[in-house]
Amino acid sequence: MVVFETSGTIDLGGETLQITNDHCWVAGQTAPSPGITFIKGAVQIDADNCIVQHVRSRVGPGPDGDIQGNDSLNTQDGTTNNVVDHVSASWGVDECMSVGYDTDNTTYANNLIYEGLYDPYGDGSDHNYCTLVGDGADHVALLGNVWSKARNRIPRLKSETRSVVVNNFTYFFDEASNTDSSAETTWVGNRYTGLMAPGESIVEGSGTVYSEDNTTADPQLDSDVSFVEPSTVDEKPLWPSGLSAMSSSEVESHNLSNAGARPADRMGNDQRIVSEIRNRAGNDSLDSPYDYWIADLDDVGGYPSLPENTHTLDVPSSGLRDWLEQWALAVEDPNASPP
Repeated sequence: MVVFETSGTIDLGGETLQITNDHCWVAGQTAPSPGITFIKGAVQIDADNCIVQHVRSRVGPGPDGDIQGNDSLNTQDGTTNNVVDHVSASWGVDECMSVGYDTDNTTYANNLIYEGLYDPYGDGSDHNYCTLVGDGADHVALLGNVWSKARNRIPRLKSETRSVVVNNFTYFFDEASNTDSSAETTWVGNRYTGLMAPGESIVEGSGTVYSEDNTTADPQLDSDVSFVEPSTVDEKPLWPSGLSAMSSSEVESHNLSNAGARPADRMGNDQRIVSEIRNRAGNDSLDSPYDYWIADLDDVGGYPSLPENTHTLDVPSSGLRDWLEQWALAVEDPNASPP
């Protein structure tokens, strides 16, 4: 278990922070306000049975000009049973938050994923993307996330993947999701707003899709365009036991209040992006999206420098899960207190 007695910005210096121990729980909720932000390097889970919660990752352009795999956060290929919950991921150079190839049982829930960089090196690379699910990834759950200010891969579901995409909210995009022919996916209760191409389906490609209660707004899809372009089926190809979906009409309000590293203690960029979404700040740029997307993180003020506040933690010898959950509640609910 990783806990934090000091808040602040952790500069990774262009290196990847790899979690390589199985059964690792990174509990960012234990940090004093304003929490933990990783910059100038990716966070990668390269282990099994791990949880990462309540941190921010803002990778930005790398020192060697790399594009591929330069995500703010991802899981390594072949990993199993990992959870990323209440994380803020932005300024990716490839994607902002992606799932590795040939993984199993990966859950990304309640995350705030936004502002891929479309020209971080000044060479027109244009990988302004959110989330890719790599070939062969099975039992992927994308639940309750917010995706915003990205061109594409919201999400991108590659070959031989099986996934559920439930109760996610998206604002300001061009192409949304693409599915490969052997992908199987269940889409329920998602809400997509800020469409630049209302004449094109949200889910495109040649995969197999079950679709229920997926809606668009501000603007809506054209009346003769369906939410899903690929072949649809009448039965869910995958559905986690115990999962219950809320109505898509509730998703925007719920997710904007709940997603991200510290929804009860937001500051800086997370606070800004939520305000922009609520105010539909990009709607005047739907015909000229590059006026609203960001080429480089300096367009929105650059890397943050958070105050270094400290406190002392009394980690219990038993009841550790309940203790961590109470810390999590304290940064998710403004009416909750730490243990």
